[in-house]
Amino acid sequence: MSNDAFVFSDDECKTFPLQAHASWKILSVEDDPVYQASLLHGLSGLQFKGEDVEVLTAASAAQAADLLGEHDDIAVMLLDVVMEQDDAGLRLVSSVREVLGNSAIRIVLLTGQPGVAPEADVMRQYDIDEYWNKADLNREKLHSVVGSHLRTWHYMMELNRAQRGLQLILDASRNLHSKQELGSLTQAVLTNIGRIIGAGVSGIVCMGHFRNMQLSDARVIATTVDYHGMLEKNLTDFPADERMATLRSAITAQCHQFHADHTVLYFETHAIDGAEYLVLVDGIVELTPAHINLLRVFSENVRSGFSNVALLNRVSRLAYFDDLLNIRNRNGLLRELDSLNDDDRRDNVLLLVKIKSFQDAMITFGERYCDNLLKATCEALRQKLPGFSCFSTISTGSFALVFNHDSQPDDELLLQIFDQPLMLSGVQHHIQIIFCKIELNLLQDASSQETLHLAEVTLSVGESYNLNLIGYTPGYREKITASHLQLLELQQALQNRDLFIMLQPKVALVNNKVLGFEALVRWRNSNGDYIPPDVFIPLAEASGLIRSLDLHVLQLTFAAIKQLADAGFELPVSFNASVSDLNNRDYIQSIFQAIEEKSINPALLDIEVTESQAMTDYRGFDTLLRRFMSLGMSVSIDDFGTGYSSLSHITRLPATTLKIDRSFVQGIEESEEDRHAVEMVVRIGQRFGYHIVAEGVETKAQSEWLQQVGCSVGQGYFFSRPMTVDDAIAWLHTNR
Repeated sequence: MSNDAFVFSDDECKTFPLQAHASWKILSVEDDPVYQASLLHGLSGLQFKGEDVEVLTAASAAQAADLLGEHDDIAVMLLDVVMEQDDAGLRLVSSVREVLGNSAIRIVLLTGQPGVAPEADVMRQYDIDEYWNKADLNREKLHSVVGSHLRTWHYMMELNRAQRGLQLILDASRNLHSKQELGSLTQAVLTNIGRIIGAGVSGIVCMGHFRNMQLSDARVIATTVDYHGMLEKNLTDFPADERMATLRSAITAQCHQFHADHTVLYFETHAIDGAEYLVLVDGIVELTPAHINLLRVFSENVRSGFSNVALLNRVSRLAYFDDLLNIRNRNGLLRELDSLNDDDRRDNVLLLVKIKSFQDAMITFGERYCDNLLKATCEALRQKLPGFSCFSTISTGSFALVFNHDSQPDDELLLQIFDQPLMLSGVQHHIQIIFCKIELNLLQDASSQETLHLAEVTLSVGESYNLNLIGYTPGYREKITASHLQLLELQQALQNRDLFIMLQPKVALVNNKVLGFEALVRWRNSNGDYIPPDVFIPLAEASGLIRSLDLHVLQLTFAAIKQLADAGFELPVSFNASVSDLNNRDYIQSIFQAIEEKSINPALLDIEVTESQAMTDYRGFDTLLRRFMSLGMSVSIDDFGTGYSSLSHITRLPATTLKIDRSFVQGIEESEEDRHAVEMVVRIGQRFGYHIVAEGVETKAQSEWLQQVGCSVGQGYFFSRPMTVDDAIAWLHTNR
């Protein structure tokens, strides 16, 4: 290498005498003293960004390791490969990267024996930044290498510092956003400013509405160190010095003010509550531009923190109070119940009040009428039921009041309370009210949410029985819990496809010939107990599982028809469909697809719809049911005679069969009215061309009488109980 003086670029590196303790450090690791001296001579006087570059030297990998341990700010290492051992330099690279964990230092590998450590192998196996043959490294090349790697290291350090600063801001911001109360927020602001600038601070946070008040009237809401004595005071006694002037400047300019020995940060929540906040930070180190940038970024999070707290304070009333009635809302009641201790719960009563048919009134008379009705009802409750500790609305048209045992109203008062009409816009209105009373000591271990839920369930029970007053009994809770557990079991049974169908035959009354079957869904739980359909089907309907259940039954029906056909019995099987099924595209598509793919003979499918469904949703289902019939399917109207049929609808019913409800059939031996009802259905069916099937036939006398009046098909225990598909096939063989 030439020993001529280096020529450096004009932008960042210039030649000056080498000085000790330079800000920029380079480590030269070289065991050849002559080459080491040549490097030192070439690097003598080097400056980077206007500051001296210090060159440290080591004659071995061991010395270099010691220096690297002492100096964690070395930017570039010029490293000889071959020293005390042939691979000493390479082992040092591994130590720097893996042991010291220094990924920032720029490592330039120098070798006078390229064959010992071939460049391609070294660059692939080791984390080095450049590789040079000493013979190829002239003055210009060395200049380029050193300058570029100093720049790279400098940029990496700047990025690391920025990353650390941003991490501090992120940590501080998380801390701020966890604060939902103004005092804890402002205290956190002062604490985190000190962390960001890396120095202890003292200061204050003051709050005011400065558009309508003087700065001196601002209230101090947070302090640290030297200002502790000012907490909850105003700025009247604050010294009229430079800091007060800075506070005033921040208010006037509505922006942050940065000074050498103090800073004032300005925040406002004008749009929410009209408030303004000043954060005075005193006694800090002189801020660098980097500090100021970090504080500006952090201030955006502080601004959000103040806005969030202001919104929470404003929303708190909306969250817990009803603006229309100026009483607590449902959340407010739950919070009040949560605050009751065990003694309070033992001594308190929850009373629910519901206006009957309030939703109907909303539709009929409109929102303004109902608002006035709610206000009048609320005022009447206030006047006629004094002594409550909490009064709230819990849903539209429903209220809740909490009393202790001594102040609670007696039942007679509750039943008479709305005998007098309410006055709405000068006109008398009579309203119907339902009351539900629940002793909180009966639900000592229940949460407030569960308590209110049970009270509402009890109120619904009273409404269903048309009661004006109902009290809670512990049985309701057990019943609801049992229903919930049963629902979970039903969900699992559907997932595991544990539900199955049984077939009950339909027979010709004249000769007991089997004409078809009805598929009836059955469920046996994990304990081996059969759950009645009238228990789990309403549960499925209430929980939204009915679609999944009926789709499962449909697939089982398809499979049963195929199994019967394979055994030599081409018999139709009927299956029940709900309103939800007829509105379910997947359900309907499954039927059409099975027919189109010819996997099912449509003549063997008989869909059963209850009379009430057929009448209520006549217009919606007419087209669909007629399409089924056009494909060759049968459509049966189940439970006929119990719904709301009219002659105008019966003449146009999209059906092939009317099924007489079992409630009529079972009474024909004793009841003249039931016999007349059955005869009427049979005559209607014959007149309009429907097939007639009698359900619930259990005796020979019933079967014979049905034949006499013209009913030709029956279904019931007299012929057979429901059977599994396998048992039905065996039964068919026996009764062929």
